[in-house]
Amino acid sequence: MLVLVGLVLCLAPADALTAFPPKFQVGKMNGDMVVKCNTSEQQVTWTLNGELDPMIEVTNEGQTLTIHGLDLPATGNYSCWAGTVLLDTTYVVVSSTREERLNVSCQAESYRGSFRCSWTVPYPAAFRTRLTHSDGSLGEWVPVASHRGRFSASFTDPSFCPFAEELHPLQLQLEGLTDTSYLNFSIHFFVRDIVRPDPPQQLTVQRRGEQLHLAWAPPASWSLPKSYFALLYRLQYELLNGTQVDKYVEGAEETQLQESARRVRISCQDPYANPAWSPWSAWQDVNAAQPRRLRVH
Repeated sequence: MLVLVGLVLCLAPADALTAFPPKFQVGKMNGDMVVKCNTSEQQVTWTLNGELDPMIEVTNEGQTLTIHGLDLPATGNYSCWAGTVLLDTTYVVVSSTREERLNVSCQAESYRGSFRCSWTVPYPAAFRTRLTHSDGSLGEWVPVASHRGRFSASFTDPSFCPFAEELHPLQLQLEGLTDTSYLNFSIHFFVRDIVRPDPPQQLTVQRRGEQLHLAWAPPASWSLPKSYFALLYRLQYELLNGTQVDKYVEGAEETQLQESARRVRISCQDPYANPAWSPWSAWQDVNAAQPRRLRVH
């Protein structure tokens, strides 16, 4: 499933966040912001990104720091100290100021209530995300993995029932930070709309006289029982002249081929919901299925 979401986000400088901070505040551009130090100490000193005297306009009143005219140079990690002892930190960012588009793709392997979402951004950022379950409860914030601008997170909805009709969509909430900006948005979807099975497994080919007998098993990750969670299988075989032929099988895990084939592979889908086909299995060489002939001396 692909979701297009309208966002506004400033581009981040080179030194970007690598993890979502535990504490942050979002302010308006050119507005004032109050940052508080969570401590019983009455007198503290403040640093911004490790600098004791940054070139920004602030008012320091003990445990409280007021930032005047918040702008991009004033964003970052504010830390309060008692001497050399770190007391508290707050990451300060501004509201987004430029519209962006973000693509979020979610996929489930079965109807077990687990799925994975991924997205990409062209700038350094840190994200966190959580799920609103089908019973309305909020899930815990889920860590987000990142690699070269691609982000992903895995979820499990313990309240999801694979045998019940989905009456309400799931809601995924996502928060993101760059060094200067903040975004917050949600997407809604039904699990039935994002299901894409894994490839079928254990494909075997046996030659029986002039016919080829093919057998396979459902994906190991697919929901059970098979009588309830049926699959439609798509066999593709390549003839000796290179022509590829498709054959569809439903309600069975074996079939016969009358034609001579060079190789075969298989895919599957849920025939009653989203029409997404699984990836193909690896090609199975039919020559390997031919029985060995004993050499007589």
